[in-house]
Amino acid sequence: MIIGTLALLASIPGQTMGVGVFADNLISALNLSRTQLSTAYMLGTIGSSLLLPFGGTVLDRVGARVMLAISSFGLGLSSALLSQSDRVASYFAPDSFYAVMFVVTGCFLFMRFFGQGCLAMVSRVTIGKWFNHRRGLATAISGVFVSFSFSVAPRALDELLRTWGWRVACLMLAGTVGIAMFIVGLIFLRDNPEECGLVMDGVDDEAWHSRMAAKIPKTRREFTRPEALRTPAFWAFNFGVSTQALVVTGLTFNVSSLGAEVGLSREQAYELFLPMSAFTVATTFVCGWLSDRIKLKWMLIVMLVAQSVGSVGMMGFGESFGWWLLVSGFGVSGGFYSVLLTVVWPRFFGRKHLGAISGVNMSTMVLASAMAPVMFAKAYELTGSYREVIAVCWSMPIAVILLALTAENPQEKISVEADASQFRKV
Repeated sequence: MIIGTLALLASIPGQTMGVGVFADNLISALNLSRTQLSTAYMLGTIGSSLLLPFGGTVLDRVGARVMLAISSFGLGLSSALLSQSDRVASYFAPDSFYAVMFVVTGCFLFMRFFGQGCLAMVSRVTIGKWFNHRRGLATAISGVFVSFSFSVAPRALDELLRTWGWRVACLMLAGTVGIAMFIVGLIFLRDNPEECGLVMDGVDDEAWHSRMAAKIPKTRREFTRPEALRTPAFWAFNFGVSTQALVVTGLTFNVSSLGAEVGLSREQAYELFLPMSAFTVATTFVCGWLSDRIKLKWMLIVMLVAQSVGSVGMMGFGESFGWWLLVSGFGVSGGFYSVLLTVVWPRFFGRKHLGAISGVNMSTMVLASAMAPVMFAKAYELTGSYREVIAVCWSMPIAVILLALTAENPQEKISVEADASQFRKV
């Protein structure tokens, strides 16, 4: 659990909050407009999303230990390249707009693939493979550290940037992830408890059920990726977490611009992330406890409602009431999001093909996050305001709720069918 948590924290340079802090400096250094930089970010992120299903398959084959090492080194290398992106482009083609776009898009592609994609996937798959009945609790404990770290990261990175300059800040992140996390992963991580002669939760299923009332359906079938994709439950949760990725990415990438529109300074705009983390941390604990006790579709629906509330708050970001709607809405939805991402796939579809199934989900989320910066930037460019794109953001979760009502656990259906078959035999 500790290594899984560290892996997710190591993905920060490849997450939107890690890239977004450097956006203004990149615009200046590369001589690009905000829309052009957002387009490069979108193209790189779309490219990474197309690679993630393959990344999930590789994770199933080589295991989390090797995948963590590869991903850490890849993210560190691409972060170092980003710090020199303008110089690299100028070396090969001085004063060429296309060279700049090619280099920065390539940096974004690999940062997003190894960071937001592979490292995050390794983290969640690892926790999913090591825990079953206590998976929600383990996710909640991990989520406390992740939620707090993700929420304070934009402010901390902004301070790092101001102190050392954007190039040195990028190189410091590259060294931390590419070297330190690479070594930690190789030494300490193991793919699953069975490799160490252990069992999930430290106790086998029979012993667990003899002591505790059964809450979580047994894994009666290991779904392949094509089988999982044919279930309504996969798409309900997939779209639900993807709308979260889209809306929060749009907010994070453009937070300084959103703040400026309503009269807030850059520092004031970034201050929303710390109180948001307080809501996320509290919600994560509650969700971790609930996820082991109730149907996950109800948690998905609450997350979607909270998303919509947070999006409405963006419209009144400059006023106290809107600010609290934004902070509480996205803080609560973030807590549900972090728990559901780790818990739902192994519970619904088993562990054998967890990487391949998670890869499709990560691909969709990364694709959604790729669209967000351009959606926001283009809306502002065309209308001079973010209000229209924010209206789209609060309406999307409401639409997904209709699909969420069908999101039953496939293992429960198999369990009912198996019990019926046993009854007929008797």
